[in-house]
Amino acid sequence: MHTVSIVQFLVLVLYDLSYAGPLQIVFTDQPSHITVGSEVHLTCVVSGGSSPHTTWISPTGLLPPNSHMINEGKTLVITHFDVTNNGQYICVTSDGFQFAHHVFTVNLHPATVTTTTLSTTTTHAHKTPTYTAVYGPPSIVSVVIRPTFYQYGDDVEMACAVESNPDYDQLGWNMLTAPSLIPSNLHLNYTANKVTLHINGLKREDIGDYECFVHNSVGSMHKTVHLTRPH
Repeated sequence: MHTVSIVQFLVLVLYDLSYAGPLQIVFTDQPSHITVGSEVHLTCVVSGGSSPHTTWISPTGLLPPNSHMINEGKTLVITHFDVTNNGQYICVTSDGFQFAHHVFTVNLHPATVTTTTLSTTTTHAHKTPTYTAVYGPPSIVSVVIRPTFYQYGDDVEMACAVESNPDYDQLGWNMLTAPSLIPSNLHLNYTANKVTLHINGLKREDIGDYECFVHNSVGSMHKTVHLTRPH
Protein backbone atom coordinates (compact mmCIF):
# COMPACT_ATOMS: atom_id res chain seq x y z
CA MET A 1 0.00 0.00 0.00
CA HIS A 2 2.90 2.31 0.86
CA THR A 3 4.51 1.54 -2.53
CA VAL A 4 1.32 2.38 -4.37
CA SER A 5 1.13 5.76 -2.60
CA ILE A 6 4.67 6.65 -3.70
CA VAL A 7 3.95 5.63 -7.30
CA GLN A 8 0.73 7.64 -7.29
CA PHE A 9 2.62 10.66 -5.93
CA LEU A 10 5.28 10.42 -8.65
CA VAL A 11 2.61 10.10 -11.33
CA LEU A 12 0.92 13.24 -10.03
CA VAL A 13 4.23 15.15 -10.00
CA LEU A 14 5.07 14.09 -13.54
CA TYR A 15 1.54 14.93 -14.64
CA ASP A 16 1.80 18.40 -13.12
CA LEU A 17 5.15 19.00 -14.83
CA SER A 18 3.90 17.82 -18.21
CA TYR A 19 0.74 19.91 -17.83
CA ALA A 20 2.74 23.03 -16.98
CA GLY A 21 5.08 22.49 -19.91
CA PRO A 22 8.89 22.61 -19.99
CA LEU A 23 10.54 25.40 -17.98
CA GLN A 24 12.01 27.97 -20.34
CA ILE A 25 12.82 31.64 -20.67
CA VAL A 26 10.50 32.84 -23.42
CA PHE A 27 11.31 36.56 -23.54
CA THR A 28 14.25 38.78 -22.62
CA ASP A 29 14.65 42.54 -22.71
CA GLN A 30 17.59 44.88 -22.25
CA PRO A 31 18.37 48.44 -23.43
CA SER A 32 20.35 48.79 -26.64
CA HIS A 33 21.90 52.14 -25.68
CA ILE A 34 23.26 52.65 -22.15
CA THR A 35 24.64 55.98 -20.98
CA VAL A 36 26.52 56.95 -17.82
CA GLY A 37 24.18 57.44 -14.88
CA SER A 38 21.18 55.75 -16.50
CA GLU A 39 18.96 53.16 -14.84
CA VAL A 40 19.26 49.81 -16.63
CA HIS A 41 16.54 47.13 -16.51
CA LEU A 42 17.33 43.54 -17.53
CA THR A 43 14.26 41.32 -17.76
CA CYS A 44 13.61 37.65 -18.43
CA VAL A 45 10.09 36.19 -18.65
CA VAL A 46 9.67 32.55 -17.64
CA SER A 47 7.13 30.02 -18.87
CA GLY A 48 6.32 26.47 -17.75
CA GLY A 49 7.63 24.51 -14.84
CA SER A 50 6.06 24.20 -11.42
CA SER A 51 6.23 27.48 -9.45
CA PRO A 52 9.79 28.29 -10.59
CA HIS A 53 12.05 30.63 -8.63
CA THR A 54 14.02 33.24 -10.59
CA THR A 55 17.15 35.07 -9.46
CA TRP A 56 20.29 36.73 -10.86
CA ILE A 57 24.01 36.01 -10.59
CA SER A 58 27.16 37.24 -12.31
CA PRO A 59 30.33 35.41 -13.44
CA THR A 60 32.19 37.25 -10.66
CA GLY A 61 29.80 35.81 -8.11
CA LEU A 62 28.85 39.27 -6.86
CA LEU A 63 26.15 41.56 -8.18
CA PRO A 64 27.09 45.26 -8.06
CA PRO A 65 26.00 47.16 -4.92
CA ASN A 66 23.93 49.54 -7.06
CA SER A 67 21.65 46.74 -8.27
CA HIS A 68 18.45 45.15 -6.96
CA MET A 69 15.75 42.76 -8.17
CA ILE A 70 12.07 43.54 -8.75
CA ASN A 71 9.09 41.80 -10.34
CA GLU A 72 9.58 38.61 -8.27
CA GLY A 73 13.19 38.35 -9.42
CA LYS A 74 12.41 38.57 -13.12
CA THR A 75 13.99 42.03 -13.51
CA LEU A 76 17.44 43.18 -12.42
CA VAL A 77 17.74 46.95 -11.99
CA ILE A 78 21.16 48.64 -12.07
CA THR A 79 20.98 52.28 -10.97
CA HIS A 80 23.47 55.02 -11.87
CA PHE A 81 25.16 52.75 -14.42
CA ASP A 82 28.87 53.38 -15.00
CA VAL A 83 31.83 51.61 -16.63
CA THR A 84 32.36 49.35 -13.62
CA ASN A 85 28.94 47.78 -14.30
CA ASN A 86 29.97 46.57 -17.76
CA GLY A 87 29.91 42.80 -18.09
CA GLN A 88 27.62 39.78 -17.94
CA TYR A 89 24.54 39.16 -15.80
CA ILE A 90 22.79 35.79 -15.72
CA CYS A 91 19.07 35.24 -15.20
CA VAL A 92 18.61 31.82 -13.56
CA THR A 93 15.29 30.05 -13.00
CA SER A 94 14.52 26.64 -11.52
CA ASP A 95 11.56 24.75 -10.09
CA GLY A 96 13.66 22.07 -8.41
CA PHE A 97 13.27 19.67 -11.33
CA GLN A 98 14.17 21.82 -14.34
CA PHE A 99 16.63 24.64 -14.94
CA ALA A 100 16.96 27.47 -17.47
CA HIS A 101 19.19 30.52 -17.76
CA HIS A 102 19.99 33.43 -20.06
CA VAL A 103 23.19 35.48 -20.18
CA PHE A 104 22.93 39.25 -20.69
CA THR A 105 25.98 41.24 -21.80
CA VAL A 106 25.73 44.96 -21.11
CA ASN A 107 28.18 47.76 -21.85
CA LEU A 108 28.16 51.52 -21.90
CA HIS A 109 27.64 53.06 -25.31
CA PRO A 110 31.16 53.75 -26.67
CA ALA A 111 30.41 57.42 -27.09
CA THR A 112 29.99 57.77 -23.33
CA VAL A 113 33.26 56.12 -22.36
CA THR A 114 35.92 58.78 -22.01
CA THR A 115 39.62 58.59 -21.37
CA THR A 116 41.04 61.20 -19.03
CA THR A 117 44.66 62.15 -19.58
CA LEU A 118 46.31 64.00 -16.70
CA SER A 119 48.59 66.81 -17.80
CA THR A 120 51.39 68.69 -16.06
CA THR A 121 50.11 71.29 -13.60
CA THR A 122 52.08 74.53 -13.17
CA THR A 123 51.99 76.93 -10.22
CA HIS A 124 54.06 80.03 -9.49
CA ALA A 125 56.11 78.08 -6.96
CA HIS A 126 56.87 74.79 -8.70
CA LYS A 127 55.89 72.35 -11.46
CA THR A 128 54.30 69.00 -10.53
CA PRO A 129 54.32 66.30 -13.26
CA THR A 130 51.52 63.74 -13.16
CA TYR A 131 51.66 60.15 -14.37
CA THR A 132 49.76 58.64 -17.28
CA ALA A 133 49.73 54.86 -17.64
CA VAL A 134 51.46 53.47 -20.73
CA TYR A 135 49.04 52.36 -23.46
CA GLY A 136 48.54 48.60 -23.32
CA PRO A 137 47.07 45.87 -21.13
CA PRO A 138 46.07 46.97 -17.61
CA SER A 139 48.20 46.28 -14.55
CA ILE A 140 47.38 45.63 -10.90
CA VAL A 141 49.46 48.07 -8.87
CA SER A 142 48.69 46.79 -5.38
CA VAL A 143 46.41 44.60 -3.30
CA VAL A 144 46.08 45.58 0.37
CA ILE A 145 44.21 43.75 3.15
CA ARG A 146 43.05 45.87 6.09
CA PRO A 147 43.36 45.52 8.99
CA THR A 148 46.62 43.59 8.93
CA PHE A 149 45.54 41.59 11.98
CA TYR A 150 41.88 40.62 12.21
CA GLN A 151 39.57 38.27 14.08
CA TYR A 152 36.26 36.64 13.27
CA GLY A 153 33.55 39.28 13.54
CA ASP A 154 35.81 42.11 12.35
CA ASP A 155 35.08 44.12 9.21
CA VAL A 156 37.81 43.35 6.66
CA GLU A 157 38.50 44.97 3.32
CA MET A 158 40.69 44.06 0.36
CA ALA A 159 41.60 46.98 -1.90
CA CYS A 160 42.86 46.38 -5.43
CA ALA A 161 44.42 49.37 -7.24
CA VAL A 162 44.98 49.26 -11.00
CA GLU A 163 46.38 51.27 -13.89
CA SER A 164 44.79 51.12 -17.32
CA ASN A 165 45.29 52.98 -20.58
CA PRO A 166 42.90 52.72 -22.40
CA ASP A 167 40.34 52.85 -19.59
CA TYR A 168 39.25 49.51 -18.17
CA ASP A 169 35.81 48.15 -19.07
CA GLN A 170 35.78 45.50 -16.34
CA LEU A 171 37.13 45.67 -12.80
CA GLY A 172 36.15 43.58 -9.81
CA TRP A 173 36.74 40.71 -7.41
CA ASN A 174 35.95 37.02 -7.74
CA MET A 175 35.65 34.67 -4.79
CA LEU A 176 37.05 31.45 -6.21
CA THR A 177 34.16 29.18 -5.33
CA ALA A 178 30.75 28.22 -6.68
CA PRO A 179 28.36 31.22 -6.94
CA SER A 180 25.88 29.46 -4.63
CA LEU A 181 28.53 29.26 -1.89
CA ILE A 182 29.49 32.94 -1.92
CA PRO A 183 28.55 34.52 1.45
CA SER A 184 26.03 37.36 1.57
CA ASN A 185 28.26 39.65 3.65
CA LEU A 186 30.52 40.60 0.72
CA HIS A 187 30.11 43.98 -0.97
CA LEU A 188 32.06 45.87 -3.63
CA ASN A 189 32.93 49.57 -3.58
CA TYR A 190 34.44 51.42 -6.53
CA THR A 191 36.60 54.53 -6.57
CA ALA A 192 38.94 55.88 -9.26
CA ASN A 193 41.14 52.99 -10.47
CA LYS A 194 40.36 50.92 -7.37
CA VAL A 195 37.85 48.27 -6.33
CA THR A 196 37.49 47.34 -2.66
CA LEU A 197 35.87 44.16 -1.39
CA HIS A 198 34.23 44.76 1.99
CA ILE A 199 33.60 41.77 4.27
CA ASN A 200 31.13 42.71 6.95
CA GLY A 201 31.69 40.68 10.12
CA LEU A 202 34.28 38.12 9.01
CA LYS A 203 32.98 34.53 9.16
CA ARG A 204 34.65 31.15 8.62
CA GLU A 205 33.00 30.77 5.22
CA ASP A 206 34.69 34.01 4.09
CA ILE A 207 38.15 32.43 4.36
CA GLY A 208 39.54 31.38 0.98
CA ASP A 209 40.98 32.58 -2.31
CA TYR A 210 39.91 35.81 -3.96
CA GLU A 211 40.87 37.15 -7.37
CA CYS A 212 41.12 40.78 -8.41
CA PHE A 213 40.63 41.19 -12.16
CA VAL A 214 40.85 44.08 -14.60
CA HIS A 215 40.25 44.14 -18.35
CA ASN A 216 40.54 46.72 -21.11
CA SER A 217 40.34 46.58 -24.90
CA VAL A 218 44.02 45.54 -25.12
CA GLY A 219 44.23 42.80 -22.51
CA SER A 220 43.57 41.76 -18.93
CA MET A 221 45.28 40.93 -15.65
CA HIS A 222 44.34 38.80 -12.62
CA LYS A 223 45.87 38.53 -9.15
CA THR A 224 44.89 35.88 -6.59
CA VAL A 225 44.97 36.63 -2.86
CA HIS A 226 44.46 34.11 -0.06
CA LEU A 227 42.54 35.41 2.94
CA THR A 228 43.96 33.40 5.84
CA ARG A 229 42.27 32.35 9.05
CA PRO A 230 42.75 34.70 12.01
CA HIS A 231 45.69 33.85 14.27
